[in-house]
Amino acid sequence: MKMMKEILEGKTLLGFDIMEHGFCSMPLSGGYAISAETLCRFIGQNGEFISTQDHGHKFGLTAPYDAADKIKNAIKGKEIIKANLAEDTGDLTLVVDGGRLEIICNSAGYECYQVNGPDDLIIIGRGGR
Repeated sequence: MKMMKEILEGKTLLGFDIMEHGFCSMPLSGGYAISAETLCRFIGQNGEFISTQDHGHKFGLTAPYDAADKIKNAIKGKEIIKANLAEDTGDLTLVVDGGRLEIICNSAGYECYQVNGPDDLIIIGRGGR
């Protein structure tokens, strides 16, 4: 946990994309990146709730809901103030000015997310103990 905090805190979120099958990609400053194959959601201090699970659905709107763009607009260019790793679930929460981005482990057996960085750094995040 300490290593994860040291790596992520102070990094700037450079973007957010949702690709095929809900795969999420978040490049960070310093040559780091987070990729997630699980539910991600942004919760703003104003109560705004954006879930990657809603991406592309119409919900009666005139166009499909663009969760990727909404999350990107909420986090892009912001510094990670605090990184919390839940020891019991493996969930990763990144706190930024204006809210928090949660990467929620939905499996106790599969790799839910990865943190990649310089010098071939790979940290695997999975649910459960």
